[in-house]
Amino acid sequence: MRGLVALVMLPLLVHRLGAAPTGLFIFATTLTGYFTAVEYGVGTSVTKYVAEYRATGADEQLGSILRASLLLTLGLGAIVALGVALLALLGGEALFSAASVSSQAVPALLVAAGVAFFYWPSRLGPAALRGLERYDRCAYVEIFCALLTLALIFLASTVTHAVAILTGLFGAVFLLEGALAGALAWPHLGLRRGLGHWRGRHLQPAMGFSAGLFLIGLSDTFIYESDRIVVTAFVGAAAIVVYEVALRPQTGVRLVAGLVGSALISTSSRLVAQNRAARLRELVLVGSLYAVVLTVPLVVLIIVLADPIVEAWIGEGYGRYASYVQIFVSYWLLGVNAGVLTSAIFGIGQIRIFVWLTVAGAVLTLGLSIALTAAWGTVGVIWGTVVPAWLSLPLWLHYALRHVGISKTRYLHEVLVPGYLPTMIWTVPVVLLAQALHPTGLLDLGVFCAVALCVLWLALLPTLRARWQRMLVDDRLPTVALA
Repeated sequence: MRGLVALVMLPLLVHRLGAAPTGLFIFATTLTGYFTAVEYGVGTSVTKYVAEYRATGADEQLGSILRASLLLTLGLGAIVALGVALLALLGGEALFSAASVSSQAVPALLVAAGVAFFYWPSRLGPAALRGLERYDRCAYVEIFCALLTLALIFLASTVTHAVAILTGLFGAVFLLEGALAGALAWPHLGLRRGLGHWRGRHLQPAMGFSAGLFLIGLSDTFIYESDRIVVTAFVGAAAIVVYEVALRPQTGVRLVAGLVGSALISTSSRLVAQNRAARLRELVLVGSLYAVVLTVPLVVLIIVLADPIVEAWIGEGYGRYASYVQIFVSYWLLGVNAGVLTSAIFGIGQIRIFVWLTVAGAVLTLGLSIALTAAWGTVGVIWGTVVPAWLSLPLWLHYALRHVGISKTRYLHEVLVPGYLPTMIWTVPVVLLAQALHPTGLLDLGVFCAVALCVLWLALLPTLRARWQRMLVDDRLPTVALA
C-alpha cells in the first residue's frame, strides 16, 4: 500500500506544485533515511532478537536489547537531525536555487530535520511487532497510515503549496505509524518494569549485528539519496522528478520482491534459535520461488509497457522517460532472488561479508553516478546505480547460498527453472498481444496486466501448491543445527 500511495502522490504533486517544488518535497522527505537504514539496521536487529529471545525465553536479554535500541535510535536521530539542519542552513539555497523553490528550501529541510529526530526511535514499534510475527497487525497499521498520508497530502495541497507544511504532515504520519505499532506490540512482549539493562554483556553480540545491518541500510539509503543530490547538483531540482519517475516503479517492484522475505526475518531467527536448519532451507527455497513468480512477470510487464504506463501515470510528454524506467526495473529480473536469502542470513546472523559488499557497492555507485551524470545527465545517475547492482549480484548470491547451506544446483532446480522457464514462455504472447492491442490509459493497462498475470499465476498454481505441501512434510525432519 505504501508503494501504491507513493505512485499516486507523484503525479498529484507534480500537477499541483510543479516539478521543482515536488523535487524539494521528495528530497526533504527521503533525506532522513526513510524505509532503509533504520529498517535494515536497528529495526531488523530488534525484529531478529524479539523473535529469537521469545523463542528461547530470554526475557532479560530482550529487555536489554530494547533499552539499548532506544538509546541508539535517539542518538542516531539527533545526529541525523543535526546533519540535515546544517545542510539546510549551509547549502539549502545553493542546492535549490530555482526561483520557485529557493525560498522554501531552508524551511522544508529544517522540518525534515525535526522529523528525523523522532522518526528513528519510532521505527522500534513496527520492528517489535514483526518480531512477534504479527505481520497482519503491522500491515493494518501501514495501510491505515499510508491512506492517511495520501488523504492529508491531497487535502493540504489544495490549500497550500508550502513544501515545509507538506513535509511536516508526511513525517507526522510516519511517527504515528511507529506509535500505533509500538502500542500494539508492547502488551505481547512479556516485559516487566526494570527487566533488562542499559549496558552490559547482553548487548555485545546484538550491537555488533546491529552495527553491521546499519551499515548495510545506510549504504542503501546513501545510494538513492546521493543520486538525488547528484541530480540536483548537475541537472537541477526539477530533474529529481524525472529521476523519481524512473525510481518509483522500481521501488514498487522492490516492495513486491521483498514481500515474502520481509515476512520471514522473525521466522528465520526463530528457526535458527530452535536449530531447525532443514526447515529454514526449505522455507528459503519455497519463499524464493514464490518471490520470483510474483515479481519477474511484473517486471516484464513494466518493461514491455513502460511508455504507455508512464504517459497514463504522470501525463502526456513523460513517456520519453520510459527507457529510464526500463533500466531501473531491469535489475529485479534477477535481483529478486536476494530477498528471501537476505532474511535467512539475518536470521543466521552472519553478515560480515555482506556488509563489505554493500559498502563497496555504495562507493562504486557514487563514483559512477557522478561521472555518468556529468556526461549524460539524469540517465547517467540511473546507470550509475544499476550497473554496480548487477555486477555485485552474482557474488552476493554465491555467499548467500553458501551461508544458508543450499547448493547452487539445488537452487537452480527448485527455484530458477520452475520460476523462470514458465515466465519466459509466457513473455512471448504477452509481447505480441501488447504490440497488437496497444493498451493505453490506466483502465486498459490495468485490465491487460491483470489478465496476463492471472493467466500465468493460475498456470503455476499447481506447482506452487505442491512445493508448499512438500515444505510442510519436510518440517517433520529431525532437528539439525546449521553448519
